[in-house]
Amino acid sequence: MSINPLNLKQLTKLREAVTYSRQKLQPFRDARINALRQYVGRHYSDNGATDKVPVNLLELAINIYMQQLAARPPKVLATTPFFQLKPSALNLELATNAHIAKIKLANHLRLAVIDAMFALGIIKTGLTRSTPIEIDGVMRDPGKAFAEVVHLDDWVHDVTARIYEECQFAGNRYRIGYELAMELFSGSGRDELKPDEVTGLNETGDERAESISRGGDNNPATFKDTVELWDLWLPDEKLLVTMPVEGSGKALQILEWSGPENGPYHLLSFSPVPGNVMPLPPVALWMDLHDLANRIFRKLGRQAERQKTLLGVRTSGQKDGDNVIRADDGEAITMDDPKNAQEYNYGGIRPESLAFLIQLKDMFAYFAGNLDSLGGLSPQADTLGQDQLLSANASKRVLVMQDRMIEFTTEIVTDIAGYIYDDPITPIPVIKAVKGADVQIQGSFEPEERVAPFNKYNFEIEPYSMQYQGPAARLQALTQIFTNFLVPFAPMLSEQGIAINFRGLLSIISRYGNMPELDELLVMQEPLSNSLPGPVGMPKSPVTRRTYERINRPGATRQGKDSAMVNLLMGSKNQPAQNAQLVRSIG
Repeated sequence: MSINPLNLKQLTKLREAVTYSRQKLQPFRDARINALRQYVGRHYSDNGATDKVPVNLLELAINIYMQQLAARPPKVLATTPFFQLKPSALNLELATNAHIAKIKLANHLRLAVIDAMFALGIIKTGLTRSTPIEIDGVMRDPGKAFAEVVHLDDWVHDVTARIYEECQFAGNRYRIGYELAMELFSGSGRDELKPDEVTGLNETGDERAESISRGGDNNPATFKDTVELWDLWLPDEKLLVTMPVEGSGKALQILEWSGPENGPYHLLSFSPVPGNVMPLPPVALWMDLHDLANRIFRKLGRQAERQKTLLGVRTSGQKDGDNVIRADDGEAITMDDPKNAQEYNYGGIRPESLAFLIQLKDMFAYFAGNLDSLGGLSPQADTLGQDQLLSANASKRVLVMQDRMIEFTTEIVTDIAGYIYDDPITPIPVIKAVKGADVQIQGSFEPEERVAPFNKYNFEIEPYSMQYQGPAARLQALTQIFTNFLVPFAPMLSEQGIAINFRGLLSIISRYGNMPELDELLVMQEPLSNSLPGPVGMPKSPVTRRTYERINRPGATRQGKDSAMVNLLMGSKNQPAQNAQLVRSIG
């Protein structure tokens, strides 16, 4: 069923469905903002966490996973099995890399990762309008591909769907200038447009994430009048509907979708829940341990503050008490009776509570995927080889998350590359390096070079800079192939008229090894026609001697020190080696 922009009944039904889904998503928004307050702590603003967060385990875990998932800006490799399309693939690669750097895609990907840790990561892609436009305070170039993060506060999807592909609608709301909206739109909903009040609340009354930094003030002072709009994607009808957030449901604009088949929105999650679009975010698993650890730590702090050391003096021994008070540390004094003055301790940290806190910290690191190993916080074993094995095993969970991140990023950069490739008018500036020379030339990717739509080509877009197996892994595979196959079979290949292209090999090594300086070390010249015989060296002995020396490095691991400390706190006896760990440095 197509949407008739003049049929108010259809649009009203769509708005009612959006309102229902927004209400059902409120618990997820509430959980997100509560976790965000713990993430920023008490000292971020006056609307952060209500209590002190001295042990911010959430920030530690999210920062470590950020390093694993989106540490660097993505770059693209565009490949094709068709030889005649390789020049176009290279031009597309250069143009896409330049564009994603210009729109700062890396920043949006990092925000999407953080959103996915707390709830759901969302990126919206598309083409800007033919005139410059400012959306949510960001200016967009006219007619250019964009990719931007959509936060859960501004998101809606059909909550009656079991998976995202079954959703009848999905969309986001955004804020633009009121005067600009009046110029851009001419639909029936234009008459209902009026400046909105900027608040820190959603329409259901729950707080938005930005209220953490500026509070939930209603109608704060703003420079320009703005209005909030909905962009609603209808996948079955292939339509994009724009309507005001406030109003009866009249549409400002209804466009036929001509972009990627899956629409403008891309979702990032790491733990899907069967039968539900909303996933299980990692923070939901960590919150209870984070909260309990901080409550115990605050309790230990109060116990430490209540700890007192007092000098008890008998009534008849006041002289002895005065002598003790006046004496300096280590000084000898005379006393009538040493029992006249005795030291008493009250309060202090309970050993059992401190041991429990240490266990909570280790439990959090365990449920978060072995944070000490992932973040390089400390070695987990006494030898380098054992520690490397632990690191490799600890990253199994991260590898799955990295796979999902690569899929997510590939979807986004494929959309961007498609918009670039299908642009029928604009020449795309590209900068190419000249092989064998330290020179770069300015070129352009002309529309006439793009002889067919993007989806007719077999392009493969790989954001290799974010992969755990990228150019380095390819270079390693190339080295193995060259060493194990090409070199041993070189004589037979030569007999069949097959020669190794060393120029191409060096070019690939320079590209995959991220070593453009390699071109500066080599000078290309004409090959020598006759090889001059060289001196014959002494043959090497088939028997070699090697001496292996094993060095034991005394050290300590964080887990070993914690275990020894817990034993002491609980009154157990340690072995001498366990006690020795307590005074050794970690590493």
